[in-house]
Amino acid sequence: MPGPSRAERTGGHHRGRLVLGILAIALIVLALSLRAIATFWTDYLWFDALDLTSVWNRQISAKVTLSAATGLVLFALLWVNLVIADRLAPRFRSVVGPEDDLLVRYRELVAGRQRVVWLVVSIAVAIVPAISASSQWREWLLFRFGGSFGTDDPQFGQDLGWYVFRLPFLSTAIDWLFAFLVVTAIIVAVVHYLNGAIRLQPLGERVTPNAKAHLSVLLALAAFTKAADYWLRRFELVVSGGTTFDGAGYTDINAALPAIQLMMLISVFAGVLLLINIRRKGWTLPVTILALWGLVAIIAGGLYPAFVQRFQVEPAELAKERPYVELNIEATRTALGLDKVENVDFDYDPDLTDEAVEAEPQNLENARLLDPTIVQPTIQELQVEREYYTFRD
Repeated sequence: MPGPSRAERTGGHHRGRLVLGILAIALIVLALSLRAIATFWTDYLWFDALDLTSVWNRQISAKVTLSAATGLVLFALLWVNLVIADRLAPRFRSVVGPEDDLLVRYRELVAGRQRVVWLVVSIAVAIVPAISASSQWREWLLFRFGGSFGTDDPQFGQDLGWYVFRLPFLSTAIDWLFAFLVVTAIIVAVVHYLNGAIRLQPLGERVTPNAKAHLSVLLALAAFTKAADYWLRRFELVVSGGTTFDGAGYTDINAALPAIQLMMLISVFAGVLLLINIRRKGWTLPVTILALWGLVAIIAGGLYPAFVQRFQVEPAELAKERPYVELNIEATRTALGLDKVENVDFDYDPDLTDEAVEAEPQNLENARLLDPTIVQPTIQELQVEREYYTFRD
């Protein structure tokens, strides 16, 4: 019987090398994952030892759910837009320069395999955010199973459970969606360029109407998503951390809040203009509103609150911040259950008698001897937050 041909031997040799390469990659991935596998197994054993495997299962389920949902959303968003960009590509592409000649060679290289290329690109781009999303499992569980406290905040009238259970996850989800839309718009713009729908050379039409409409819709969605982010950012002022006390202060309510509301309106207006601009020539309107948006974000969102804090609040901080400090104290007392403590007036008697001293031996035994040389600087350091206050005696 004749032996295997040279082509068959060569094919078998290549297949053997491919299998060895795949095995080598698998071993490298396994070696790099040993630490993560050890941590995973150790956590399981720890929860199992405490008879809390249900908690461990819930945590793993939350991580897998978040990763899968994030990956699927980004993959679907990117893949659908890449397919749309491919369908909107110009049918006739003339070669007028070195740039177009390079693009023609690229299109010949991927001809008939665009869908496969878009599938690989979409999966590759979606993997990293999908893995990173698992770190938000606590916020997801709070969002899913959190309830309410039955107490509304005095600023927006929202139940406190909104700030504890809902707001953190929603803010993260909106931020991620905005980032997904921006990344998708950038990749789609590159694909339109590779398809010849966008030209960098000043010859003929720089952007085809189809490519312009596609990018305008994506950017409008990003603008509307940013408006939702600004809407949520209003509530974040209530739980923001300050230098003196936590929560919204004078500057937050009177400077930062109006600025956020203004930027929310501008972002909605920018989205509407981007949609209107689909039927107009050029990009003058969107570029103008985006420039205005950035200018307002710098001035109203950064400079104006800093100006109010420096020149209105700091010169009379006690008077400006008093209502907000009182709200903070009231909320703290409620959270610690101190609002239910009964207040009793103490009638002070300045006349101290021997009988009164002998009647309170335990109080006298517990009285500490205070050294003025230690107490005075200690009180000065711990109780004073502004340099212009001083305890002189």
